[in-house]
Amino acid sequence: MDLGSTVGLGRTVGVGRTQVSGAGSEATVAGAVSSRTVGVSTERVAAAGGETRFGPGVPVGPPAAPAWPQSGAGAGVRSRSVWRRVVSVLSTLLTVVLLVAVGLFLWQRLSPLEIEGVTVAVVEPAGTRCDVTVEVAATVRTNGNAGTIRYQWLRSGSPPGALVSERVGRGQRSVSLPLKWSFTGVGTARETATVNIVEPSVTQAGTEVRYACRRR
Repeated sequence: MDLGSTVGLGRTVGVGRTQVSGAGSEATVAGAVSSRTVGVSTERVAAAGGETRFGPGVPVGPPAAPAWPQSGAGAGVRSRSVWRRVVSVLSTLLTVVLLVAVGLFLWQRLSPLEIEGVTVAVVEPAGTRCDVTVEVAATVRTNGNAGTIRYQWLRSGSPPGALVSERVGRGQRSVSLPLKWSFTGVGTARETATVNIVEPSVTQAGTEVRYACRRR
């Protein structure tokens, strides 16, 4: 009986020696035989060692070799790494600047107003004029923080003046506290004008005020 082909069943592929025994349609195939009978076509791939494999899913050729990295790929990776470091450094610097600005702002807000010095002077002396109003001014130097100065003027020979409040804005390092003192009549006088600051701290400063009216 010839086993080279099978009628109506497709193609039969055999490898090695084939022995047939028995009778009728039965046959025994001895040796290394791999076959697949289908209604259409059969795929066959020769593997290492002379083994033949059949069936769908079997690769039709050797696996593709891995692609070698291109020469410009390493430079691109290094460039991205340098850029990331630059961005990280800039972000850190920006964070530090913001923290310093916020800290300074809070410190200025929480730090109280302080008086660093006070001077008192006559803006325009009376001279020999009669019936004049002499203007005196106290100049207060501060630390630049916001706050309120409460003060009063003390004039020799007169009762103390009322307490007055002067608002100081942030960044304002110099404040002028005015006094107008009127003199009338004929004669001379040597008086003292003193500014008495009670808030934010107790401070005093004064100056001499002269009046001389000689009418004939």
